[in-house]
Amino acid sequence: MLFSVEPKATRRDLYDREVELNELRDSVFRGDRLIAVYGIRRIGKTSLVKAFLSDLSQPYVLIDVRQIYFVEGNVNVGSLVRHVLDGFREFMGRNERFWEGFRDALRSIDWVRVGAGGVEVRLSRRSRMNLMELLNVIDGWCGRNSTRFILVFDEAQYMRFSNVRYDGVLAWAYDNLSNVTFIVTGSEVGALRDFLRIDDPEAPLYGRYIKEVYVDRFSKDASLDFLRRGFTELGVEVSEGELEEVYERLDGIVGWLTLYGYLRGIDKLGHREALDKVFNDGVKLVLSELDAVIKPSRARYLAILNAVAHGLNTWSEIRRYVEVRTGEVSDAVFNRLMKNLIRYGYLSKVNNTYVIPDPVVTRAVMEVHIG
Repeated sequence: MLFSVEPKATRRDLYDREVELNELRDSVFRGDRLIAVYGIRRIGKTSLVKAFLSDLSQPYVLIDVRQIYFVEGNVNVGSLVRHVLDGFREFMGRNERFWEGFRDALRSIDWVRVGAGGVEVRLSRRSRMNLMELLNVIDGWCGRNSTRFILVFDEAQYMRFSNVRYDGVLAWAYDNLSNVTFIVTGSEVGALRDFLRIDDPEAPLYGRYIKEVYVDRFSKDASLDFLRRGFTELGVEVSEGELEEVYERLDGIVGWLTLYGYLRGIDKLGHREALDKVFNDGVKLVLSELDAVIKPSRARYLAILNAVAHGLNTWSEIRRYVEVRTGEVSDAVFNRLMKNLIRYGYLSKVNNTYVIPDPVVTRAVMEVHIG
């Protein structure tokens, strides 16, 4: 169903994205080692990747790094190892012959116990889980079976929160594992690039080719067609004028369009009530997400966003507004605040002017008290 609010899991349920799917497909089939999928929140990155994976015959594992971080407070190697083993076991369970061969390969790892009942991690005092060792075994198994392993780190920017340098692990894998492709996604575009440090000459991944796939908002035509198809699927009649207003208010961000469609088509709300609820619920969600980012300097961050929300879009205009609302601020501090908001996807710079890319974020910051 197009208006299902959870991430799509199959190509059948995904609207369009043929260009992005082809980019992913071509990149994996030619053996690229690292693919980065960028896009703002609620733009459909996870749905895109899941739909892509669902058509693959090659083994794959998708790990929600954000979930690990929220549950454990950091991204430790043990959690990643267990997710890789569990995901590989789930995939390989569909093919007993492959699974038997992979279990044999795992016997070379002294901290993995392989038995008739399956595979489990068992540590001795002198052993510890090693992600690189596990990936090396998987790579060798893939080479012997003429296949490729795809390992997806969804919301990979959270891998920064660890005592392990995962960018170094990726660089090692890039150089040594010819049968493994990593896909990393991130809704905090700048934060993901900061984690990968691909522009830093001192960083492990510097100079290596990374295929970058950008997931953008729907065009007006695509947005209207998405809404029409979704309502047709549900047998619900909606006027063209209402659809036009939905696009003008929600600006092609598929997560918000889907929520409107769900509220209107499944919950049977009226047009105005559904649109208002998208904004009301969306504002609460945005503010909860935003709070962690702006907490260190809340008043100044909100003043910046409030200025842009009210149409001030140049560096000097925003700076003057912030100083009127919060007091004097140095160039260095102001530039750092602006850069952080861009890094986390709440602000975009377009031709030397600044915009908020998500209309619900605009609504949210206009409603909150700066003081």
